[in-house]
Amino acid sequence: MKEGSIVSSYTFIHPDTFYRLPKDFNYREYIDIERELWAFFPETIGRRVNFCQTGLTAQVYAEVRDDGSELGDQETYFLMPCADGKMKPVRMRSMRRLTLSEFRMTYLTAVKLGEELTKILDVFRSLDSKVLGELS
Repeated sequence: MKEGSIVSSYTFIHPDTFYRLPKDFNYREYIDIERELWAFFPETIGRRVNFCQTGLTAQVYAEVRDDGSELGDQETYFLMPCADGKMKPVRMRSMRRLTLSEFRMTYLTAVKLGEELTKILDVFRSLDSKVLGELS
């Protein structure tokens, strides 16, 4: 953990947590698909990017430097595959809301990303167990 960093009361896992990706996970394919989002959201070029639906709206997020400080109002962590073979929380800030047409255009890219992520369901199951504990 970074010296003096704060663990936000709003995060479900510590920001330094990681999960090993299976050796056969193809990060290059995954990141190529993720980078398709740069075409839709040019303000994110050069950074990790994600978008998230919350209720009946969606927002595009771009990676920001994680200085260990408390999360800002427009910040969160997304658990994402990384080049070092680990699935790690990536600190991101909301860039803006998406219009319905933007959301529809990015849907196919999201489906492709989801297909890649189904290859690592064990990672998500492990995370669920850590966050939720044992459910009876």
